[in-house]
Amino acid sequence: MPQDLRLRNRLPEWMDQPDLDPLLHRQALKGLARLNFFSNGAGVLWKPIIDVARKHHEKPISVLDIATGSGDIPIALAKKARKFKWNISFHVTDKSPLALDVVREKSAAMKLPVICHEADALQGNPFPMHDIVISSLFMHHLDTRDAVVLLERMAKAARCAIFVNDLERSWLNWNLVWLASHLVTTSPVVRVDGPRSVAGAFTGVEALAIAEQAGLSGAKVQSKWPCRFLLSWYKS
Repeated sequence: MPQDLRLRNRLPEWMDQPDLDPLLHRQALKGLARLNFFSNGAGVLWKPIIDVARKHHEKPISVLDIATGSGDIPIALAKKARKFKWNISFHVTDKSPLALDVVREKSAAMKLPVICHEADALQGNPFPMHDIVISSLFMHHLDTRDAVVLLERMAKAARCAIFVNDLERSWLNWNLVWLASHLVTTSPVVRVDGPRSVAGAFTGVEALAIAEQAGLSGAKVQSKWPCRFLLSWYKS
């Protein structure tokens, strides 16, 4: 248990290790998808995405998800778009080929046209332009400078808006994630990394300061139950 959550307490996360056993990696991705489902991770993003879509007057819009992991959030969003007949295309990026294989398997099984691109979130070619650029549960893995770089790269690729959905650091959230990690999944990786992720996450105030450093004038951060914040920025 971390001693003090007034400051970020970043500890190495098992999931970030390059030599992580592929079976453990897949089990962890499945466990994280279950946590996202029960914590309504996709729901945090659905309304702001649809608000942008409405402004397009039923024209097609595209969404790019950065560092998608198992892709469960864009897949859930794509399912909602299909259900409610919204013309939204979804593209995802991740630097892990294994993670993208999982996304392809899941989206193919559901017959969802989620398009995968292998790319590093922080370096390399600029992201291709999309109407909306999103990222979920990735920013807490980064130091402050890299978090600024992430937001700068997302903003350059967004025609309309960016939305960042991430964990918010607090004692309540640490305890809730510890409990959920033990109730919802048997993955040892998730049980270790879940609470560590909260201890290493930003607060909403810190996230807003990062957005300001990235030049995102007018960005807003809202706490979202359970355990998250939503950072929103609309391009003028």
